[in-house]
Amino acid sequence: MRSWITTFTGARVDPLDLQSFDIRIEDIAHSLACINRFGGHIRRPISVAQHSVYVSRLCPPELALQGLLHDASEYILGDITKWLKETPTFALYRQAEDRAQKMIFQKFNCNEHMASEVKAADKLMVRFEAMRSGLRIDHPGYPPINKEEKERVGPWQHWGWKMAEEVFLAEFRCLQSGK
Repeated sequence: MRSWITTFTGARVDPLDLQSFDIRIEDIAHSLACINRFGGHIRRPISVAQHSVYVSRLCPPELALQGLLHDASEYILGDITKWLKETPTFALYRQAEDRAQKMIFQKFNCNEHMASEVKAADKLMVRFEAMRSGLRIDHPGYPPINKEEKERVGPWQHWGWKMAEEVFLAEFRCLQSGK
């Protein structure tokens, strides 16, 4: 039996066997705009789409598209919190996520291996979002955010899902056009 979901644009997609022709940026933007970070356990919702835009903006220009798409596999597989996802129980999920993420990167001409600068920007945003949301992360690799890092992230406001979707798509189109 094959798995499948129907996406926002009406495509019928097997998340465990994602193909390039299945991938539509409109589905990615809409889905990520509707998925909350931290499993929804924050005072005000932060969508994966908003998170991805901020990560992209923290990356060097040549890695901005990879930064924008770094969590794109979640559009088809959903989001599982980092600390749960890292457990042995979720090994098969991580394999499916890796396959989907590589397919998405290939589709949009990104290096399929996540750049260290993208990983660092993602980690900074996790810490920043936790701080903004009043969450305490008890993990040695995630110390409290300092003043310089806060300034690097820049101004912050919470976006509703529609704004997150629109900004994500606008950033994507801008990066695709090279502007």
